[in-house]
Amino acid sequence: MPGDERIPDPRREPRTRRLRGGWRLALFALLVGLVLLTAGCGDPAQPTTPGRKLRIGLMITPKGLNDQGFNDLAYAGLKEAERKHGIEAILIEPATMRDPEASLRFFAGQSFDAIIAVGVAFLEPIRTIASEHPQLPFFVIDSTIDEGSIRGVAFREDEGSFLCGYLAARVSRTGKIGFIGGVKIEVIERFALGYRNGAAYAASATEVVERYLANDFSGFNRPDEANALALDLYKNGCDVIYAAAGASGLGVISAAAKTKLFAIGVDMNQDAMAPGHVLTSMLKRVDLVVEDVVKTLKEGKDPGAVKRSYGMADGAIDLTDFQFSQQVVGDELIAQIGALKQQIISGALSTRAAPAPPADGR
Repeated sequence: MPGDERIPDPRREPRTRRLRGGWRLALFALLVGLVLLTAGCGDPAQPTTPGRKLRIGLMITPKGLNDQGFNDLAYAGLKEAERKHGIEAILIEPATMRDPEASLRFFAGQSFDAIIAVGVAFLEPIRTIASEHPQLPFFVIDSTIDEGSIRGVAFREDEGSFLCGYLAARVSRTGKIGFIGGVKIEVIERFALGYRNGAAYAASATEVVERYLANDFSGFNRPDEANALALDLYKNGCDVIYAAAGASGLGVISAAAKTKLFAIGVDMNQDAMAPGHVLTSMLKRVDLVVEDVVKTLKEGKDPGAVKRSYGMADGAIDLTDFQFSQQVVGDELIAQIGALKQQIISGALSTRAAPAPPADGR
């Protein structure tokens, strides 16, 4: 399972180059400029030729590694793609978000075959750089964009979040549950939508309290603030909190352990972080998506052939197996969640529209 995988430390991985911003950019840019001038290259993207390794860049958020979630999963997918497909894998980790356009412009000039961006934080700079390098494919995970050489790859987070809402409402003794988002953007709103609908399906009177950590992407890396917010929600009657906030979610799990109440993890298997207090984790297999993108390109297919939407039916969205929370959740509720999952996969149950409650009224 994803939570059991060891995420490799890039500082110990000689095969994957880890490039950062800052003072090194000037030196790298000078060297790259000399190479390009000598070679007379007009555009960084190169055609796929037999025997040449694809050069794939993965751009994560600043300080994104070791978030025990989204960025770590994406990096694991890059490493697996490197192992399976023999690509040249380049990890791009900007020092800050202050000038991502400058960082992207530098990296786009290094003869990549494609750049995969983790999350939508870099979307506007990517638009600018893509216009300057129209032959270089960009893939933006968690986006639905389809412009020029930019392709978005999105998840149906509402599917797994529906089950999380159903679980939270059934476990709750107060009838009041919480949701903490990093920032209110389209992808996080899909998490919240599914969570609300699942809770309403389980018990229509359930109150869902939504809070967001920031008005910008820093909300995904504020674990201390998330911890304080979660403690406040627990104090005010919420007894289960679901966080879709990247590394900030670690602060919510810490608050659940401290209060002896419940949290729901996200992206990776986070159940073992607070055994018995993390009811489950909503798995979002970013690693599979990164692998799929690389596989499509390795097969010589057009970038437009990359799959654009992933959900439960693709094995990319799921819940963990309740290893540490079985006694709290109970076998009956676990079986109900399994049945709902099959209805979602078959299309019999919509997670984006507020559904009518079950016929038995439970």
